[in-house]
Amino acid sequence: MATPTSSDPRTPFTVGIPVYNEEAILVPNTERLLAYLDRFGREYEVLIGSNGSTDSTTALGIDLSRRFPQVAFFHVPERGVGLAFREFILRARYPLLISVDMDLSIDLDFVKRALTLLEDHEIVVGSKKLGKQKRSFVRRVASDTFLRIARVLLGIDYDDYSIAAKGYRVETVRRFAGRINEGSSYVIELCFLTKRGGGRIIQIPVECEDWRKSKFNLVHEAIYKYSHLFGLWLRRGR
Repeated sequence: MATPTSSDPRTPFTVGIPVYNEEAILVPNTERLLAYLDRFGREYEVLIGSNGSTDSTTALGIDLSRRFPQVAFFHVPERGVGLAFREFILRARYPLLISVDMDLSIDLDFVKRALTLLEDHEIVVGSKKLGKQKRSFVRRVASDTFLRIARVLLGIDYDDYSIAAKGYRVETVRRFAGRINEGSSYVIELCFLTKRGGGRIIQIPVECEDWRKSKFNLVHEAIYKYSHLFGLWLRRGR
């Protein structure tokens, strides 16, 4: 069971945003996010991590970090959202970490709810399936199929392993930093390892509207995710 991070419900927090070639939305969406977070009246930081961006994302991110003291930007040359997330948990200055996408397609109210729940949970899973989602039929079917197989193989029944709308206690996920590879499967691995270790995970519904073309090659992503899932299943008893 998680021990409270603080007797003060205003525990400072970190928001982590992985980005890849997001020059079109990086500045306006960061400004929108900061305006929202400022309403909380509590200390926070926003870490923006470019993984392999080749457009002007890096230049714009550096400029944002100069304009806003709450923003820190970094760039890793290799592409891989897991590489950015690993940096988030190593660089985070505060005990609570919220992961969001740069397109802000998830209802930002998740941030406020997750911060409250992280006071006595290790992970908060924001689930599009439990909430309202406006996404393509193909992506929903692919996601549901993966969830059913993961439930059978690993015995964990969460309904969303995407990178956005997740909350973590930093001290918990730092223990598993060495298990995070370059891809996006770190979410299911962190949930599996935390649950197996007796940690508390809670799932809540989120609203999502995302019609953008995926940044991932969907065939390669499927091969990677299923390979990682079966590998995790084979190692589950170790």
